[in-house]
Amino acid sequence: MADGSTLRRPLNGWAIASAAGAVVAAVGAFLPLVSVGGRSLSGSTVGVGNAVAWSVSDRNTITLLLERRDVAVLLLFVVFGLAVLCAIGRFTRWAAGLGGILSAGGFHLLLAMVQRAESFGVPTSQDITYSAGTVCCLAGTLLAMAGFAAVLARRH
Repeated sequence: MADGSTLRRPLNGWAIASAAGAVVAAVGAFLPLVSVGGRSLSGSTVGVGNAVAWSVSDRNTITLLLERRDVAVLLLFVVFGLAVLCAIGRFTRWAAGLGGILSAGGFHLLLAMVQRAESFGVPTSQDITYSAGTVCCLAGTLLAMAGFAAVLARRH
């Protein structure tokens, strides 16, 4: 301290784990989710049947797997930003709480994406193999949620 250097706060390891989980989940959202008989199903493979039209009171509404992925990735970018705030020790309580809620929302959207890819593979009566994208999507968001919970637990 006598040498004039400024004291730096140590980074919060659980917040860094949350940020890493958000990055892994965002990368996983662009990888193939399931493999069925030599074909890979992912959010970017619209030709396999990711766009499913369904009718709501005489209107055709298109629900795209790609739209859900984009919303989930945007949520994960916000989660990453909140994890950075927690890591440097700024606004930790509200950032960790909001990060936990948003990472749970991202988990929900990515899980729906995986289940949707499964629903296209199951009727073919072929074996489904889960790809690295599925593992990254779900494990990354779970790591982010656990990291934010640990940050909140350390603050109280």
